[in-house]
Formats: sequence, C-alpha cells, structure tokens
Amino acid sequence: MRDTLNKSLEVLIWIATTLMVVGACYLGAMVIRLSGVPGVPDPSWVMVFGFLMIIFGVTMSFVFAGICFQIMDIRTFTKHAAFALRMPQKR
Repeated sequence: MRDTLNKSLEVLIWIATTLMVVGACYLGAMVIRLSGVPGVPDPSWVMVFGFLMIIFGVTMSFVFAGICFQIMDIRTFTKHAAFALRMPQKR
C-alpha cells in the first residue's frame, strides 16, 4: 500500500495543481465578468484585478507543485542517505 501511494504522489500533485489552476482561472473569469455589470464604479480596474487573479493563481499553483516536488526529493535523498549510512554497519 505504501509503495502504491509513494508512486502515485506525483500524479496526485499534478491533479491538485490542475484543480488549482482551473479554480484560479474560473475565479478570475467570474471577476472579469463582473466588470460588465451595471453599477460597478470602475470596470477597467475590476478587469485588471480579474487578470491579476488568474496570473497569480496559476503562479501560486505551480509554486505549490514545486514545493511538493522538492519535499519529495528531500524524502528520497534522506532515505538513500540513511541506507548508505546503514550499509557499512552490516559487515
């Protein structure tokens, strides 16, 4: 079970990142859509805010994925380092 979970971590990270990107794009699109509603004081700033929300949301999604992959690399390195330190003691 543990091996299956460890092998599927990369896929789970990409699925979570994809969902975060889709969510950020949807939220930004809804904010941009609000710029056309009558009664909004300054629609151009609402549009800019929507585009910035999309850009920063996508950026933060990939930052999240990068941090997760770095943690996975640290875990792998630590495991291999521990095995390497344990090997000479078996002699």
